[in-house]
This record gives sequence, C-alpha cells and structure tokens, in this order.
Amino acid sequence: MAGIFISYRRDDSQGFAGRLADDLTEILGSDLVFRDVEIPVGHDFSLILNRAIAACDVLLVVIGRDWQTTSHNGARSRLFEPTDWVRAEIKAAFEQGKRIIPILVGGAKMSTATELPADISQLSKIQAFEMSDRRWDEDIENLVQLLQREVPELASSVSSRHGPADSPAQVLRELGHRVLDEVRQQRTPQATSRRTAHRRWLRPVMAIGGFLRKLATTVFVIAMVYIGFRLFGDAAVLEQLDRLEARLLVGWDRLLGYLNIQ
Repeated sequence: MAGIFISYRRDDSQGFAGRLADDLTEILGSDLVFRDVEIPVGHDFSLILNRAIAACDVLLVVIGRDWQTTSHNGARSRLFEPTDWVRAEIKAAFEQGKRIIPILVGGAKMSTATELPADISQLSKIQAFEMSDRRWDEDIENLVQLLQREVPELASSVSSRHGPADSPAQVLRELGHRVLDEVRQQRTPQATSRRTAHRRWLRPVMAIGGFLRKLATTVFVIAMVYIGFRLFGDAAVLEQLDRLEARLLVGWDRLLGYLNIQ
C-alpha cells in the first residue's frame, strides 16, 4: 500500500500542512498520510526519519514564505544546519528514490539551487504545485489526481477504502455484539438454576476462547512464513519486507501517540 509523507516547517506552514493532511486523510484514508514524526529523546533522528520516509512513496514538501527562515545565529537559512529535520526528510527521500512534490502555500516562491544545500539542491528543479485559500477545494482535487497519476496504487487504495473490508476494530466490535446477543437469547423471564446460568455464561467465554485460538494460530503461521522469507528470500523480497516493517513501525508509533493523547 502506498503512502504520503508531509514535510513542513512548523513555524512556517503548520496551518496549511494540517489542513492538507486532514483533507488528504478524508479522501485517501488515515493509513496513507504521515506527518509530525515524533523522535524520542536518546534516539537517532536520522534513523527514525529514514524509516518513516521508507514507509511512503511520495514526499510532499510544504513550502511557505518562511520555509527558508534563518538559523538562531541569523547567519543563513536553517536548511544549512545538519540537524534540520526538514532538510533531513528531503535528503532521505532523494536517497531512497521517492517521488517528491513541492507544495507552495501562502504565496511562497520556489527556492533556487543556490539557496539550498547541495544535498537537496535538486529540489529546485522539480515542478512545484501551488495551493491557495481561494481555490483550496479545487486544488485538493487536482493534487489527489496528480498523486494518483504518480502512484497508481493510491487510486486502488481509494476504491478499497470505500469497499466492505472489515478493520480489526470492526471484527472485535462484531464479536462483542454476538456475545451480548448470545447472553440476551439465553435469558428467560423466569429464574433458572445455577447450572443453567453457568452454562449460559460459559458459551460466550468459549466463543471468545475459540477466537483467541484461531488468532494465535494465524499469528504463528504468519510468523513462520515471515521467517521463511527472511531466510530464503532474494534481495527483492528482503527489500519489500524492509518497507513493510518500516510502515508497521510508523503505524505503531502513531497508535501509541494517539493513545497518549487520549
């Protein structure tokens, strides 16, 4: 499944980037849009950024008027700082051969090659996509069409998103409803014996136990297949596994962040 990573500078275009992410998420789905990668203290930021970029196929670089804002010492743009996250994201995308689309917002202009560090100067040669408040909805539609042309997998993702596929949460919810229905059906208007009550509650417990056994078996089979691919797969298979692992790790980090916020 394809993915989109939104790169932006918070003190430059956070509002535009948030609006862009919300609209793309509504159209393409939350699993396909990534932004705000939080890097825990004590971790290698370049490693985590490379992992996040690896999980995506397209990097959208949101550029506002202050995107090239000067560093703290006021000497030159923050892009020239080795630890600048925006620069690191773009550099990682170039190194991994990802599609890169500059998004100009707020009347910003595209930077020239001389205004950029050498390792990301190629960004100035890429045709930028302009977005404005006056025609935002139209721009979003055109951007989605552009992304679908660049990454055909996104078109199929939109179709499947509107399909009848069940998510894990839906499966668990359905299981809960079935358990409650079973309990209601077993209830009678008259008092029953202790043995009958025990059997009544035992059935949903057994149903849950059966579901957990099937789940454990499925996980075991997937693990064995994965180990087999890791041991005997060729370079292409191993590369696909690395991409899958990167996307799963990014999704897990986003889930933990969501749970912490809640």
